[in-house]
Parts: sequence; structure tokens; C-alpha cells
Amino acid sequence: MNDKKNQQSLKDNQINRNNNPIKEIQQLSTKAQQEILNTDLSDIDNSLAPDGFTVEDCWYKAKIFERATQRLEEKLQQLNDLKKKERQLESNSQELEQKSAELEQKEIELNNIKPELELREYNIQKRELDAQSGFTQERDLILVGIEEQRQEIAILQQQIADEKRQLRAEQRKLETDREIIEEDRLDLANKIEQRAAIEVDKLKLKIQIIEEQLQLAQTQRNHFQSLLIKKQEAERRFGHKTPEEILEQLEILQKDKLELEQKLASRPSESATARLQELETQKEGWESERFRLTTELQELKISITYNRIAVTELETLRDEKEALDASNNRLRAALQELRANVEEATGKDKDKSPFPECLKMDNDQKLQTAVSLVEKIPNLQQFAEDLRYRIALSTLLQDSNTQKRLYYSERDIRAFLGGLAMSHLHILQGISGTGKTSLPVAFARAVGGQYKLVEVQAGWRDRQDILGYFNAFEGRFYESDFLKALYEARCPANQERIYIIILDEMNLSRPEQYFADFLSKLEQDAPTINLTTDLDKPSPKLFQNQNILPIPDNVWFIGTANQDETTLEFADKTYDRAHIMELQRNYESFNITTALEYREPVSYQALVKAFENAQNQYADKASEAYKFLNDTLAEFMQRRFKVAWGNRLERQIHHFVPVVIATGGSLGEATDHILATKIFRKIRDRHDTLTSDLKKLKEDLLQYWSILDSSTEPVQSLAIINAEISRLEPI
Repeated sequence: MNDKKNQQSLKDNQINRNNNPIKEIQQLSTKAQQEILNTDLSDIDNSLAPDGFTVEDCWYKAKIFERATQRLEEKLQQLNDLKKKERQLESNSQELEQKSAELEQKEIELNNIKPELELREYNIQKRELDAQSGFTQERDLILVGIEEQRQEIAILQQQIADEKRQLRAEQRKLETDREIIEEDRLDLANKIEQRAAIEVDKLKLKIQIIEEQLQLAQTQRNHFQSLLIKKQEAERRFGHKTPEEILEQLEILQKDKLELEQKLASRPSESATARLQELETQKEGWESERFRLTTELQELKISITYNRIAVTELETLRDEKEALDASNNRLRAALQELRANVEEATGKDKDKSPFPECLKMDNDQKLQTAVSLVEKIPNLQQFAEDLRYRIALSTLLQDSNTQKRLYYSERDIRAFLGGLAMSHLHILQGISGTGKTSLPVAFARAVGGQYKLVEVQAGWRDRQDILGYFNAFEGRFYESDFLKALYEARCPANQERIYIIILDEMNLSRPEQYFADFLSKLEQDAPTINLTTDLDKPSPKLFQNQNILPIPDNVWFIGTANQDETTLEFADKTYDRAHIMELQRNYESFNITTALEYREPVSYQALVKAFENAQNQYADKASEAYKFLNDTLAEFMQRRFKVAWGNRLERQIHHFVPVVIATGGSLGEATDHILATKIFRKIRDRHDTLTSDLKKLKEDLLQYWSILDSSTEPVQSLAIINAEISRLEPI
């Protein structure tokens, strides 16, 4: 009874102290929801408050829940304090272990000193044996000193042993205390967990009951609210009038009703009303018939109009038919006449070749006569030097009065010859006016070869733009300058001479489109071009199977490329297959020290044989260059720049490097050119490149370059790296 009274008193006090209990209940409910599951919440939402639910009971139970929560938090705080004490004990244990280690270190130092003292004692005894007569007193003093040191050492050792025993005892005590604390902590945690679980279950049940009671209260509130809404709606419909006003209005309406009934009684009889209705019905029928007749009249008028238009169109079509018949007869006659003319023309051209320009070359006596050639190049270095002089003076072959000279560096001449050995496709790049077109022209003149300049147009898209096309109606192939140059290179007068086809401004259109057949075929053995033509007509004698033209081995395709807004970028497939040279604007002039004598044209076979001799002689140098690239740069270039290479680059290095060395160059010069034009070219103008990677690449290149060639520097490669660093880190 006393407990119940105390609870009731507590309940009354809580109710009096709080002016807004609903708000605090919501706060407690929010706090409790953080500790229970979603499934518990769903069960609570679906429950109803029991009968007899009151807000005072809800408040009382909510405060009990709050007090239980505070007790739980206090127990958790005690558990945290125990954990802090445990960490403090662990820290003390570590300090004791550290002191023990220091004592052990002192013991080791004393043990190290002990042999030294024993050695000193031995030396003193030896001295006593040597001088027993005059040094007895000194020996006694020394022995006393040694004995004192021994006693001090023994005392120190005893102290160390005592401290060790004390440390071990304290350590065992700490371990015992730790185990006791751990057991107490686990026991306390279990008790707290059990009590907390019991309290949580009780509180969950109380919350559930409170939620059910709250739900019932909300239901009742909603019910009363709906009744209030209905009452307000009824008042609105009655216009917010009082009952007296409504009764008064009902009396007025009843009077009006009586008056209307009187008026109704004074109306006509039923027979008169029926007659009136009959007349109204007849009137509606007459109006409907009138509307129908009017509609039919309008439709008949429209039909007459359409018939008149149809008659007019029919007469017009008859006139057009007569005119078309007459025109058809005239066209039929013209077609018969044209067919007769075509048959007559076809009969005349039946024996004509679809390649008239190539056929003219077959009948050109000059092109069908072979010329005397230089069949051997004994020394490539002398050949390169002589070639440089002849290129400088090649303008004299066109105009003996000109003062113009074409000065190219020795390095460019060596790179050009190495490129001839490496690939039949060259790309000469540089700004306008650097001699990109002049170099292949002057080379062809200097070696007594032939050349053909083909100007690339901006609209070229496929092979027909560069080779020409076959007109089936005329039965003729319109041969381009490029196709005529290929055929001319196979004629007897040129088939053993060096022949250069220059594709001027090659990148005005995409060579990957109009030059696609040649990009793939130039790496094949005995490449050919298939030309569409009329197989029933005779073909030039140098064709195979009437429509196949072999690509001559003595032909090199050299393209010039400007880099400006009117040109396009080359694709990697073109760059990878071609020999690339970047020509500079100005070259230093030089004196021609030897007189240049007339020389027969250089044989294509002689040049190829000289290249092969150099490749055999310096094959080990080429292997050394390829190994250098693989060992020092391959992994870094692949990992940081996604740039890799394979068998094609290895083959190009074995063709290029030996020729550059044989013409007077160095291994470093040749490798630098390959590195700059084949590998480092691919890191230009990229937006995903890091400056740190470029600097690391530069550092590695300078570090390992001396292994390959200590007499040179990778000038071209460093220029590319420095340009990229400057682009990404502008000053």
C-alpha cells in the first residue's frame, strides 16, 4: 500500500511539474526508437491503446523509462572507467618492462668490463713476476684496488639481481591485477548486458502499451474531429442561420407552394394540352423534313460542280496523252539512231587499249631503251659525302646561271639514306620553305634517277583519286599522274634506276583513305595493284593478267607535310610504317672541296646491295640499339605513357641503324632518330601526361645514354621531352 501511495504521489508531482507532458513523451519516444528494431516499430504502429488509457499513466511510465535509461548510461560510464584503468595498468607494465630492459643492458655492460679487469689483473701479476724485488708495495696497492672493484661489481650485480626480482614480483602482481580486472570487467559487462536486456524488454513493452494508448487517443480525436467537420458543413449549408430564421424561411416557402398550386389549377384542360402537344410534334416533323430536303439540294449542287471539273480534267488528260505519244515517237527514233552510233563507235574502239597513256609509253623508244648504270657503290660514307655535294649543286642541272644552292646537313643526308634502306614510304615534315620537296627532287637528280611530282588535293577520299578510274561507257581508264609514274618506273629505261614519286602536301587529305592500299601492300613481297578495266580489250605489255600492275621495287614514295590549320594529322598506322624526317629552316653553307665529275645514273640494285653490306657489317650495332630501347625504356614507356613497340620497329632498326653508321654516323645518332620519330613522337600534345613522368623519362635517358654512346647526346629526343615539359609548365 505504501509503495502504491508513493508511486501515486510521484505521479502527481511529475504531472504538476511539467506544463507540456506530450512534448517530453515524444522526446522519450524518439530516444527509445534509436534502441529498438524497425520490426518492433511496425508492431507498435499496428497496436491500439487499451481501455482506460490516460495521459497521466503514460507520463508516469515514460519517466520510469527515462530513469532506467539514466541508470544504464551510468553503468556504461563505470565500464568505460574500468577500461581506462586497464589501459593505465598496461602503460605501467610497459614502463616496468622498459626499466627491466635497461637493467639487463647495464648487466651486459658490466659483463663486458669484467674481461678487461681480468686482463689488467693478469698484466699486473706478470709485472710482479718480472720485478718482485722493488715493487711489492705497489703490487699490494693495485691488488687492493682490484679487490675493491670486484666488490663494487659484486654489489652492483647483487643490486641488479634484487631489482630484477622486484620487477618480476611487480610484473606478476600486475598480471594478477590485470586478470582480476578483466574478470571483473567481463562479469560487470555480463551483468550490465543482462540487466540492460531486461530493462530494454520492459521498456519496449511499456513503449508498446503507451503507443497503443496514444493510437487510441488519436482515433478518438479523429472521430470527434470528423463530427465537428460535419457540424461545420451543416452550418455552412444553412448559411450559418439560426433555427428561428430557418423556420421562418420554411413558412415563406410553404406559402409560395400554395400559390403555385393555385396557378396550376387555373391552367388549360388535358385535351387542350394534348392538342397543343400534337401540333408541336407536327411542327417538329415539318422542320426536320425541310432540313433534309435542303441538305439533299446542297449535295446535288456539289455533285454537279465535281462532274463539271472531272469533264474538264478528262479533256486536259486527253490532250496531254496525245502530246506524250508524239514525244515518245520522237525519242524512240532518237534512241535507235543513238544505238546505231554506239554500235558503230564500239566496233571502232574494240581493238583500242583502255590505258592509252600507258600504251604510249610502250611505243616510246626512249623509255624502251635501257641506259648504262653505275653497278657498284664501294663505300657508303664516300657516297654520302658525294651525294651531299651533288644535291647542293643540283639546281645547276635546271639553270646553269642560278646562284641557288641546296645545303643540307650531313646528319640529314645520313638519315635520308638510312630511311631509303628502312622503308619505301617517307614523310618529310617542317614549316613551309624548309626544302621538303627540294630534297627528294635533288636526290633523284644527284643519283641520275627519275622523279614525279603528284600534288595531293584536299578532296581525295579513296584510291580512284590517286590512281584514276575506269569509264565503262567509254571503255577507257582515266590514268592519273600517279598511275602513269608507276608504269613509267617499270619501263626498261627506268626499271633499274631509282624512281621517286613525290606526294606534295600529302596530308591535305587523309592518306589512310586514298593511300590505304599502298600502306598495307608496301610491307608485302611483290606487291601489286588490281585495276578495274575491260578484259576483252588489249592491255599494256607491262600489266599482268591485263588488269594487274606490279608496284616496282625501285620506287620510293616521299610525302611532304606542312603542319598548319589547312592540313590533317597522320594516323599512327602511317607514322609506324614510314620513315619520318623533320627538316629545319636554315642550314649552314659549306664549300665543295672536290670537283664533281659526270657519273652514270646509280643502279637501284647497287644502292640496295650497299645497304645490305652495311646491314651485315653492323648488325651487332643494330641489336645493341634495340636492346638498349627494350632494357632502359620499354617498361617505363608502357607503364606511364601506354606506348609499346614490336617486331616492325626491330626490323626497321636493323635496316636503318647500320646504314647511318656506314655513311659516317654514330650508333647514338641513329638510335636518337629512331627514338624521336618512332617512340617519343607518340607522347606529343597529350593531355594525360604528367610533368613528373616526363622529367623522370629525361633523367633516365641522360643517365643510361652513355652506356649506348658516350660521344653523342640524344638531341632530337631531348628536344621533344623539353618541348612537352615547357608546354605543360609554361614559364
